[in-house]
Amino acid sequence: MVETHAVIRQRADLHLDSLISLVDDLPGLDNEWEEMTESAQASMSLEWDHLMADVLTELAEYARDGLLSPDQQERYQDLKRKLKALLPLIQKLNWYRPPIPLEA
Repeated sequence: MVETHAVIRQRADLHLDSLISLVDDLPGLDNEWEEMTESAQASMSLEWDHLMADVLTELAEYARDGLLSPDQQERYQDLKRKLKALLPLIQKLNWYRPPIPLEA
């Protein structure tokens, strides 16, 4: 089934909201990580892996294909800048590196 442009933009908004929320919370996680249980750490790592491998790559495809609105495109570029700035923390947590180019 081919998705309509409206459905794609709706999905893009949901993806952006999820990713931006997690990325904005990431700096605070650095202080809490060692105090978290192993199962909580594993859960967060798995959520991160899913968001990077599936959600972020889908957004990258939408952006590449010109399917994002101007506002979504701006939010997507801002997300990539934030991810790039957080690469040292992502590496410290030993999380999956974002699988897309992060140059905005």
